[in-house]
Amino acid sequence: KPAMERFMDFTFVAAQRLTGVGADHPAAALHGHTFTGTLRLDAACDPETGWVIDPADLKREIDAVLAEVDHRYLNDLPGLDNPSTERLCGYLRDRLAARLPGRVAVDLWENPAVGCTTEGRPA
Repeated sequence: KPAMERFMDFTFVAAQRLTGVGADHPAAALHGHTFTGTLRLDAACDPETGWVIDPADLKREIDAVLAEVDHRYLNDLPGLDNPSTERLCGYLRDRLAARLPGRVAVDLWENPAVGCTTEGRPA
């Protein structure tokens, strides 16, 4: 069956400080971002429903993962002691992939001009 890609945008806010950049780097100080992102789920369409996943179900799974990071200090989360956008993007990918069928990709922007993307299953 040919795969189809379902996608959904999301937003959350979080505080962080990067520990791997040196004390004089601006990102070493406590700061926050309004992160925006897109989850893309690549999977076969269900022949009965005609969709990859019910959008309400997809939103519920995204919201469950975002509850871990929204309005949080990211450095306190396991695996995010140095929460670069790249590491946060992988963190979200792994948690979403564990909850969803198919191939998961996450695009994550820390501001309107800067972001990253990752896809796959948890490592």
